[in-house]
Amino acid sequence: MQGHHPSASGAAAPGGGAPAGDALAHMHAALGQALAVAPSFLRGEVDAGHMANTMVAAARQGLQAGASLEPPAQARALGAALHELQVCGSGYLAGRCDGACVARTMTAMLREFGR
Repeated sequence: MQGHHPSASGAAAPGGGAPAGDALAHMHAALGQALAVAPSFLRGEVDAGHMANTMVAAARQGLQAGASLEPPAQARALGAALHELQVCGSGYLAGRCDGACVARTMTAMLREFGR
């Protein structure tokens, strides 16, 4: 994954949906919601359960926003990141991984998409 930022082209999404730029902005904002909590989690101020729930909620919101896009490179990169949040967060909540796994995922996300 590479850090891509949404374009402001305003081009309509296929099927007459929201402009592609709007959908990308919503996907980027959803990822940002999880990234905003990550530093507190990595410092031990937020528990892994809270982080996992934040990851899953952000992923659902972002993936829903990008569902109608014909995936340009930006949408693919953001979609992959959001999918990783959903898989990792859901895995933790289902007891299939531990807090260290969540920490590795969020550290990678911050490196890739953090500001």
